[in-house]
Amino acid sequence: MTIYTTSLAAQVSITTVFSVLVLVGVIGNTLSCLVIILNRSMRTPMNYLILNLALADIMVTLFIAPRFIFIHSFDHPRGLIGSIICKFFTGGNFSWMGGSASVFSLVAISVERYFAVVHPYKTRGKLTTKKLHYVILACWVVAIVFNLPLFFIINYNEKIDFCTEYWPQEWMAKAYSSSWLVLFGVIPIALMTALYVRVIRRLWIKPQDGPRVTQAAVLKSRKRVTKMVIMVCKMIRETFFRLRCT
Repeated sequence: MTIYTTSLAAQVSITTVFSVLVLVGVIGNTLSCLVIILNRSMRTPMNYLILNLALADIMVTLFIAPRFIFIHSFDHPRGLIGSIICKFFTGGNFSWMGGSASVFSLVAISVERYFAVVHPYKTRGKLTTKKLHYVILACWVVAIVFNLPLFFIINYNEKIDFCTEYWPQEWMAKAYSSSWLVLFGVIPIALMTALYVRVIRRLWIKPQDGPRVTQAAVLKSRKRVTKMVIMVCKMIRETFFRLRCT
C-alpha cells in the first residue's frame, strides 16, 4: 500500500483497523437485514429504507476489503488483467457506488422522519409502498450513473503497485471530485441538518401538546432520530474519506 505509506507499522495498523471495521460492518448490517426480513411486523416502508441502507453499507465494507486488506495477501496481476481486476475488485468502485446509495438512503430516511414528526397528519409526505419503490430505484440509479466513469478511468499502476485513476485531463479529476463533494456531501448534509434541526426542535424544545401525542410516542421518536443523527455523522465521515482517497 505504498500509495498511502511506506511504513510497515503503519500498513499493519491500517490493515488491522479496516479489518475490524469490515467485520463489524458486515455482521451488524447483516443482522439488521435478517431482523427486517424474518419479522413480518418489521416490514414497513421505513424499515425497508433501513434495509436498503444496510445493503449499501454491506457493499461498501465488502469492497473496501480487497483494496485495503487483501491487497497485501496476493501479488496483483499486471497489464490488462490487472486493470480489469482494479475496475471490478481491488479498485473500490463498487464501494463508492454503495457509499453513494447509502447517502441517498440517509436523505430519504431524514425526509421520512421529518414528515412523521413535524407533519404527522399530512398524507402528502407519508412514505407509501409505491413511493418506496421509486425512492430505492432512484437511489441506486443515481449511484450507478454517477460512479460509472470510475470503471473507465481506474487502471493498475505498476510503479506503485496500486489501482489509480487516470483522467484524460487534470480538470476532469477536479470536476469529478468537486461534483462528488457537492452531490454526496454538501447538499445531503445541508438538507439532513435542516430537517433534523426541525425534528429535534419539535421533539425536545417545542413538543406537541394534546392527547394525540403520548409520552411513549415522543420517547420512541427521540430514539429513532438519535439513531438517524448517528448515521448522518457516519455519512459525513465516509464523505471526507472518499475525498482523501481521490
